[in-house]
Amino acid sequence: MMSRTRFTPRGARIAAAAYVVVMAAGGLIVGAQAPSRAESLLFLLSQPGLNVLYVFVLTPLVALVGDTGGGVGDAGGLALACGLGAAVNVLLVRAAVCAARAVAADLPACGKRRTPAR
Repeated sequence: MMSRTRFTPRGARIAAAAYVVVMAAGGLIVGAQAPSRAESLLFLLSQPGLNVLYVFVLTPLVALVGDTGGGVGDAGGLALACGLGAAVNVLLVRAAVCAARAVAADLPACGKRRTPAR
């Protein structure tokens, strides 16, 4: 029988922090260079968190404040976008795991309340 590998809470936190740091550092490094395929790879790896960030944070912020035109620069902007997108991805995965655990905890109780077929 195969043994199951479990992530400890500490290991999961370390993996999440490493993912966010690697994405931000990758964005900083790739942003400082000429546009390449690595930029599209970073955007791909930070999805769907980057889209959630754009739709629910940046778009309303631009609508309220207006576009000031003063950007962070290519390297800083890409690092910020990839890092924040990765952080939102971590939060999305955490929410999905918590929801799955809550459903799994309720499943035995649901089986007991089920009425017999007629």
